[in-house]
Amino acid sequence: MATLSQLVTAIATLEGFDPERVGAIARAVREHRLIRTSGRGTSAAQMSEPDAANLLIAANTADTARTAPAAVAQYRLLQAKRKREFGNELEELIWAAKREMLADYVTKMVALLGTRGHVLGRRRFPNATYRFEIEFEKPVPSVFVGISILNTSHRDYISFGDPPRQPSAEASVDRRERTRITQRTILAIADILRT
Repeated sequence: MATLSQLVTAIATLEGFDPERVGAIARAVREHRLIRTSGRGTSAAQMSEPDAANLLIAANTADTARTAPAAVAQYRLLQAKRKREFGNELEELIWAAKREMLADYVTKMVALLGTRGHVLGRRRFPNATYRFEIEFEKPVPSVFVGISILNTSHRDYISFGDPPRQPSAEASVDRRERTRITQRTILAIADILRT
C-alpha cells in the first residue's frame, strides 16, 4: 500500500508539477478529510483508490491549495449518463488498473456511459492496448474521458458535467483551461497502490 507522500511524488513527477505545490494541495485535501489520515512514518495512512482519485482531481483542477477541497467536491459530483458520478468512475478506473482488469471495466463503462452499441462496450480487448485521456476543464467544471484501442480506430468519449438538478455554472468568460492526463498516470498510480 502507498503513503500520501508516495502519491504526491508520483503525481508531481508524472504530470510535471512542482512537488511542493502538490504537497500543499494534498495537505489541504487531507485536512478536509477527503484523503485519509493517521500517524506518521510506519504508521502513516495507507492510500486507497478514493484517496488517489481525490488527489488526482485536486492536483489537476485546483488553482491553489485553499481551493482544492472545493474543487474535489465539485468535480467528483459531475455526472454522465445514468447519473454516474465522475469521482466514483475515476475510483473504479484506478481499482481496475490496480487489479489489471481494465478490459472488464472499460467494457462496462462504455456500455453504460458511452455511445450506444459501440464496439468498446461490446468487446473486450487486451488490457495493455487501452489508451485513456482524462481531460479536466475549468472555469466551468467538466471532464471528458477518451478511451481508445492502440493501433485501431476504436475510440469513444464520455462527458461528465453539472448534474441536471443543479444550475449550470454561468460561463461569464470565454477562456477555457484544460488539463489532460493519460493512462500513464492511471497505471503508475495503480502500481503505487499495489505495492
